[in-house]
Amino acid sequence: MRYEYGFIGTGNMGSALSTGVVKKVDAASVAVCDHSAEKAQALADNIGVKVTTGEDIAENSNFVVLAVKPQMLEKAMAPLQDALKSNGSVVLVTMAAGTRISTVAGYSGGDYPIIRIMPNTPAAVGAGTILVTRNELVSDEVFQKFMDDFSAAGVIVPIEEGKLEAAAVISGCGPAFVYMFIDAMAKAGEKLGIDYETGAKLAESTTRGTALLSELSDESLETLRIRVCSPGGTTIEGVNSLFDSDLDGVVRKALQASYDRTLELLGD
Repeated sequence: MRYEYGFIGTGNMGSALSTGVVKKVDAASVAVCDHSAEKAQALADNIGVKVTTGEDIAENSNFVVLAVKPQMLEKAMAPLQDALKSNGSVVLVTMAAGTRISTVAGYSGGDYPIIRIMPNTPAAVGAGTILVTRNELVSDEVFQKFMDDFSAAGVIVPIEEGKLEAAAVISGCGPAFVYMFIDAMAKAGEKLGIDYETGAKLAESTTRGTALLSELSDESLETLRIRVCSPGGTTIEGVNSLFDSDLDGVVRKALQASYDRTLELLGD
């Protein structure tokens, strides 16, 4: 049987992305496998895809999605090389952090079209940000189809591979920073007499709504901020406190630290 997509690995991200893909393509044309047969079967039961082997996926899928941890990628691909060579038309999709397309090509044992993606954890609820790049063997038509099929998992952002690591510091690491901000807001609310659960709910809904308004607005972030502030009012006092605390500098330092670690993983 020929599959449109085959997912090797059904961890958090493999499960999230396959769940998104079946909103765009027939679930019967999607196959999954995992070293944990129970985990793969649970996903299959949930979204209606087929459970099979890695070799079957490598030999019979149009897109082979490698949803395995970076440190496991070489080991996972080694036994698939013969099956990939038997596949008349295959595109490899990698999401391994800190692993360039050229490295994946070396692991594959062949010369294949390769798409590299960097999704973030909100893809689990269809609200992810997915950075996408490709090598020169991926045609425009194939690349567009892939982006259309994965769009149910979130916003697709095509980017040059040379800029992917820097972009991933924002989209990939960013959720952790946002969780910290929400937590800080909730804890600060406790000091003002609001219970933590209520404060967290307020911070979550406010963060979600603010991000959506920002996304849909044609106005700059600075203009949107100013619109919330009244001269001599309450918001401007908090804003000025954040300016005094050098919020920009704190965020810049955090992103730089994550980026420096990324370069270390790449060996740069």
